[in-house]
Amino acid sequence: MSTRLLLGLALNASLDGIDAALVRVDGLGLAAVPVVERYARTPLLPAVRDALRRGTGASPRAIGEALSAAVRQLVAKNGVDLRSVLLTGLHLPAGGAFDTAAEFVVEITGVTVWSQFAARDVSAGGTGRPFTAAADYLFAKSLTEDRLLIHLGQVASLLFLPAGAKVTDLIAFDAGPGGRVLDEFVRLGTRDRELSDVGGTKAVQGKCLDAVLAEWLAHPHLGRKPPKAIAGEFGPAFVTTAFDAAREQSASLADLLCTATHFIARSVGGGCRQFVPPTGRPRGLYVSGGGVRNGFLWQLLQQQFPGENLRRTDDIGIPALGRNAVAAAVLAGLTLDGVAANLPLLTGASGGRLVGRFLPGDPRNWAAVTAWAAEQMWDYGQINRAA
Repeated sequence: MSTRLLLGLALNASLDGIDAALVRVDGLGLAAVPVVERYARTPLLPAVRDALRRGTGASPRAIGEALSAAVRQLVAKNGVDLRSVLLTGLHLPAGGAFDTAAEFVVEITGVTVWSQFAARDVSAGGTGRPFTAAADYLFAKSLTEDRLLIHLGQVASLLFLPAGAKVTDLIAFDAGPGGRVLDEFVRLGTRDRELSDVGGTKAVQGKCLDAVLAEWLAHPHLGRKPPKAIAGEFGPAFVTTAFDAAREQSASLADLLCTATHFIARSVGGGCRQFVPPTGRPRGLYVSGGGVRNGFLWQLLQQQFPGENLRRTDDIGIPALGRNAVAAAVLAGLTLDGVAANLPLLTGASGGRLVGRFLPGDPRNWAAVTAWAAEQMWDYGQINRAA
């Protein structure tokens, strides 16, 4: 029987909640058909949220308990026995307390956890991004329509799936900065009294600083050919320099946020025009990430695609706010099926790899996981063929 129930967990880009998804998967490997049974976001306790946002650190136990609480709430609301879940996929930032939080999730839930997608890809020469591509492919592939998936998370990324695409036909890359830059500007501008521009309400009141925008649009990352991923290019140094320059020009925080929001939208539109080839076929545009709740960013992004309509990825079965959690579940399942899900043509790795790390659950669950893997991977030679 090739049906299994998987969980996906991810810390959301704003660092204020846990995204949890329950995914039912029928079929195997890249022929599988995943369906999101339920998705929910569970708010973090204020102490944990503030520690993460301000970089002062939260303990692995606190993070693990928050993740486990999200699991319990999700399965309880869906009337699911946790013992029926085969595997949990976990997507967290790398390093520090995050690397050991998975241990607490296993201890509390008893379900095997798969995590740390990027590490193996990076060791093979890749960037570890895009994270969601193989999972997105299973949800978004279409025989009749080209599809462009735009993710507005901490960074802004693009994934293009031509009609009838195989995984080797995908184009994906980080187009430019995303919500992290906006959040950092707000944090600096309010001296930590506020941590985000909810809905873009401050940005829409400002004016775009054209000279600053032109300088940002000349950033080398935007013109670099894929595969490419954003690491530190738009990190603290960029934010501090931009903030100080705006203050010297007597620009307001609203002006800086307005300019940065224009920059995000222009990065996405420009990246699409530069690196996504026109095909002449109908094209669907689907948006995910926290940026879908920013009305000003949505408006500016729509202007980059005249004559086309932006829609949320919910329309193709991927919760717009839970794309990473859904991907974590599906990628865990693909790895267990023996699929090299890092897609080296997109990450720049030297080849396909079985990525991630498995932490065994309780004996009953771990026996089910290993039995599944043994059945799918009896022919080791098949592992790299799919990717």
